[in-house]
Amino acid sequence: MSSSCAICGDAPGHHWLWRDERLRIIDARDADHPAFLRVIWNAHAREMTDLAEADRQHLMEVVWQVERAVREIAQPDKINLGSLGNMVPHLHWHVIARWPDDAHFPGSVWSARQRESAARPRIPAALWRATLLARLGLPAVAVPPELIAAYEATAYAADLPGGPATLRIGTPEPLLDHWLAEHGQSRWAVISAANPWSSRCDKESNHIAHGALRALLVQRGLPVCEAMNWPDDGVAGWTEPALLCAGLSPEEAMRIGAAFGQNAVLCGEAGESAQIMWCVRQRDS
Repeated sequence: MSSSCAICGDAPGHHWLWRDERLRIIDARDADHPAFLRVIWNAHAREMTDLAEADRQHLMEVVWQVERAVREIAQPDKINLGSLGNMVPHLHWHVIARWPDDAHFPGSVWSARQRESAARPRIPAALWRATLLARLGLPAVAVPPELIAAYEATAYAADLPGGPATLRIGTPEPLLDHWLAEHGQSRWAVISAANPWSSRCDKESNHIAHGALRALLVQRGLPVCEAMNWPDDGVAGWTEPALLCAGLSPEEAMRIGAAFGQNAVLCGEAGESAQIMWCVRQRDS
């Protein structure tokens, strides 16, 4: 790894879809090619034969799973797979959905434009993440002690019908218990869709993601209240919108959080202390 390498320094952000100890998958779409994913080997290696056999097998198995995800979600006429990497010391595979009416068909996406691309809807990052999660399991992410401490020190304000409630680890909240009882539920979770993988996004992107999370929970018929996360000291992090939802198991909340790019969610049972559920497989930095 090199601090001067642009790919080594590609910090997780809204484009970052899945990761493990050896590779990552990013959303590389552009206006002409709305279903374009890239599988990047994390370490410096230029050629497939530079990798050990087990690493080659792992890389290609992920590429095949990404291809299946693109076919399942985008329903393209053709998939293009390519590994070039002429200018960077990182193996990476492009997985690109193609249609006869896209800007470059039948040439490659790097060839001369043939036409204006037909309009196609933007595929939400949460749908990509959820599909990859189902195929590849939880992502593996470095979780430093300071990030764990920040999550443990974060409070969650919920706008309940009975009044404002504050949710935090180790502290009961009677208003929350009353709200759960009114809805005949005993479980609850606080989930955010903002700032995936703790990487700041603009207000509009967070607003769109928050709306998608609310729509998902409401569609399931679950009681939902607006909430807000903020660090106890008001300095160490940033505030972001969240949703308090009744009726989700910790496992369900964890998987929904992972689909929206969250490191962790807060979960609890009526009358019991809240706990953090990590939406990633924690690994050393």
